[in-house]
This record gives sequence, C-alpha cells and structure tokens, in this order.
Amino acid sequence: MHCPYCVSKISEQALVCPVCRRDLYLFKSLLERIESLEQRVAAQGALLAEGGQQLEEVASGSPFHVEPPPEEEEIPVLPNTREWLSRWLLPLVLLLAAHGLITVVYDLNTLYLRVVSLLIPLPFGLLMTAGACRSSLIQACAVVSLALLAVLGMSGVTAWVDGTPLLPHGAREWREFIEYAASIGLSYTTGMLIGGMAHQRKRAAAFREAGMAVALARLVKSGGEHTEQFQAAVKKFNELGGALTAAATTVLSVYTGLKGVIGN
Repeated sequence: MHCPYCVSKISEQALVCPVCRRDLYLFKSLLERIESLEQRVAAQGALLAEGGQQLEEVASGSPFHVEPPPEEEEIPVLPNTREWLSRWLLPLVLLLAAHGLITVVYDLNTLYLRVVSLLIPLPFGLLMTAGACRSSLIQACAVVSLALLAVLGMSGVTAWVDGTPLLPHGAREWREFIEYAASIGLSYTTGMLIGGMAHQRKRAAAFREAGMAVALARLVKSGGEHTEQFQAAVKKFNELGGALTAAATTVLSVYTGLKGVIGN
C-alpha cells in the first residue's frame, strides 16, 4: 500500500509510515470499512443484474427456470377385485333383485322395472371412472356384460316362474330384449362419462396449480385479458362437449328403456 500522506510505498501491516512517521491506525480502519462497503455494493449490483436478465427472458418468451412440470399421459388402471364387486357386480345383483320384487313378488307394472333399471346403473358407472382412468376396452366390456347378464338373468327368472322360454321368439320380442339391454348399458355408460369428466377436471385443476408460475409469466408477455378469454373458451368447450355426450346417452337410455312400455 501507499502512505496517504507522503505517497511512499509501505507494508500492509504498518501502523506508522517509516518515511514521514505519520500515524496510520485510524486511516487503515476507515479504508477497510470503505473496501467492505464497495464489495457489498458490487454483490448487490450483480444480483440486480441477474434478476433483470431473468425478467427479460420471461418477457421475451425464452426458456426460464420455472418451466411447469410436463403433463404426463395418464395410464389406464384396471379395476381391482373390490372395485369389480362394488361397482359392477353390485348393480347387477340390485337389478335382478328389483326385477324379482317388482314382477314376481308384487306383480307391478313393468314401467316401474324400466325406471328402476335406468336409475340403478348410473351411480355405479360414475364410481367406476371417477377415481381413476379406465381404458375404453374395460369400459365397453363392463357395459356389455352388465347389460346382457342383467337381461338374461331377468329372462331366466321369468322362465323359471312362468315356464316360458329363456330367449325371446320373434322379431318383436328380440327388439324389446335388445332395447331393454341397451337402456341398462346406456345408463351405465352415462355414469362412466360423468365420472370420467369429474376425474379429468380434478386432474386438470392439479396441473394448473403446478404450472401457476409459468401461467403468470405468460400473462406478462401476451396480456392477461386475451389469455384468460382463450382459456375460458377452451374450458367451456370441453365441458359442453362432455355434457352433451352425457346428455345424449341419458336420452337414449330413457328412450330405449321406456319405448316398449309407453308404446304398449
């Protein structure tokens, strides 16, 4: 270092200048404080510069460190034994029990049986798909098997009690047989569609929460109003499509279930 008085080169540890004999104790303390402040100011400036660069990257749409987690494709899950028993076998047993009570025990109008057959499969189909993603093949097998076994079981009970043939005879009886099975299957399908919509809505909500940081960054660039309008339009379109599909299956289920009774 140099002496602040005579500008002579002296040692860093010197407390007195060996040339001009001036005291350096107070001066060295002040110099160290100034140097420490300069280092802190330089560090703060570097942090501010880095933050400004990151904001520019976000505004320009370039990659940033807050990328959202990728939405992985959901793998369909096979129902376990408990789910099959509670969401497929139970509605089948309830349908057969309702048929026995309405037609055999109390001998009521078959209209009551058709209405009950529309109401029973619906909630069980919802439960089948609301908790997990199911493959289309599993859903189709569950719907077809439930509908056919229910109608065959009812026909078997009627054949055992009244002594009639198990399978229908003639085009008219076969048409009623198929329409009744279709009404049960469509009711179960409607429940599956509603449950699938609920499951996808929960999954989409979780993904939106995970990617909230990037969503806010995108708003800086493109403007919040247009982004919100686009997202709202897409959401309404998806919900409308799912609701229309569920409504269509419901209408078909009611029509096929009550057509034969009302027509008679």
